[in-house]
Amino acid sequence: MKKVVLLLLIGFVFSCSDDVQIPEIIRPCQPVVASFTSNITDTTARLNWCGSVNDAGECLPVTGVTWIASYGAPGFDPDAGTIINAPTTSTNIGGLTPQTSYEFYVKSDCDLTNNEWFGPVLFRTSCPAPTDLAISNLTKTSVTFNWTPGGSEIAWEIKYGQVGFNLDEVETVATGNSSEHTVMNLQPNTAYEFYVRANCNDSTDGSQAGSSSGFAGPYQFITCLPPLNLTSTPTQNSVVLDWDSNGETNWEVRYGEAAGFNVNTATAVTTNNSTYTVTDLCPETLYTFVVRSACGTTVTSAWINSGVVGTPSLGYTGMYTYEEIGNTDEPVFGDPATVEIVSVSDTERSITVKYLANLDVTGMQPTMTFNFTLNCDGTVSVNNDQDTNFNCGGDNVLLGLGAATPTTYNMIDDTTIDIRFIEDTGSAMCTNAPMTEVVIRLTKI
Repeated sequence: MKKVVLLLLIGFVFSCSDDVQIPEIIRPCQPVVASFTSNITDTTARLNWCGSVNDAGECLPVTGVTWIASYGAPGFDPDAGTIINAPTTSTNIGGLTPQTSYEFYVKSDCDLTNNEWFGPVLFRTSCPAPTDLAISNLTKTSVTFNWTPGGSEIAWEIKYGQVGFNLDEVETVATGNSSEHTVMNLQPNTAYEFYVRANCNDSTDGSQAGSSSGFAGPYQFITCLPPLNLTSTPTQNSVVLDWDSNGETNWEVRYGEAAGFNVNTATAVTTNNSTYTVTDLCPETLYTFVVRSACGTTVTSAWINSGVVGTPSLGYTGMYTYEEIGNTDEPVFGDPATVEIVSVSDTERSITVKYLANLDVTGMQPTMTFNFTLNCDGTVSVNNDQDTNFNCGGDNVLLGLGAATPTTYNMIDDTTIDIRFIEDTGSAMCTNAPMTEVVIRLTKI
């Protein structure tokens, strides 16, 4: 009997299945009870609204609801405005025109017929904020603030204090219609910063009854006076820097090659003299030098910059007399008594010399050409295992400087140069000469 009842029930359900209506899924709908704008600048604004408020009039969180906002010129049709879909009860908009009025509406993103636009809320963009903040006339206790108007505004306000001050807790100073302002009674050797904003009114008295731009800044400075009138005098391997003290007594110098110069990673030195010579530079190279005053352990002035400074190229080219000196038992090279130094690159040079006629092959005086480098530290080096043009039928190998102390040269005065190296010859046609340390002196004619 139970089986019969069960079959009857199943049959009844299937017989009614064509009449069952599945409810349509409708997105949540929430009326808007308040709306307002915030963070208005010359080209942006934040649109805000509330789906629910507490007794204090504060917006309460609303979940599970998405929203549609529309904005445009006053009097526009919200269905034809600029539409924004928002998952929360606020959205930022941009690309607005400075000092222009707008309206916005908002509603839930749902399909109920009574879902109406809430609004409008009228708002107006501000004038542009000032740009190019700077200072001038800096002393230990005073400074002039400078800026460039962002638009056609004619009045401004500033706020200033020691670095890190609270912008909301500092009194605003009106500057009238001047785009600069001087403040006094600053503390020496102290870090300050200032902000400036534009008054968007037509008044020049600094009144903020109307709208104002956002604050531009901060611009930071220190009441530690930078040096003045930095000059540079280069030689091939040094630069003499000179500056005016501007009342300070200690300075920091930083320098490096101009390509990719970074003041934070540059070579740094300190000095209590307003003249400093940077040494161990390379010839025919571009450098940048910066100097600042050091007014305390952590207090320094702004940098002053030399611009790009180029060291001159090396000399040591042309005709030179040739002689062998030093640790040689007998001359290795000779004939002729003069040689020509040829420039291979900025610091590399080349000479060609002849062996003396003391080899097995009668009447032959093989020639040999080799390169040497004039280093940036004033020393001369010869590459190890340098194959040379030895025309006696084999190879001549210069083994380099060996254990001897590298010889030196004068970067500025190219009259004399000593070149020290180890020489070894090997040839099927010429007698192998013993390995010999050679020091040759070249003197400009």
